[in-house]
Amino acid sequence: MATERTPPHLRIARAEKAQKEWKMKAVKRREENQLLKQDLKYKNMKLENSKAQNRELKEQLSSANIKIAEQEKLIQQLKKKS
Repeated sequence: MATERTPPHLRIARAEKAQKEWKMKAVKRREENQLLKQDLKYKNMKLENSKAQNRELKEQLSSANIKIAEQEKLIQQLKKKS
């Protein structure tokens, strides 16, 4: 902390140093923010792709279940005929 005994040139030097550090921290925060935004965008795309794949798999499962049900009916009919 600056006191009355601290020479003005030291106070100025400390203030300049603090200003530079603050600017560097601000730049670093911006860079981290950009990286997080990119990561979020990538994960959102991945989520959308997963949702699309999930829909496709559900459709395939539904058609497979229908085929199985038809085959079971056919088997039961064949057993009745025997």
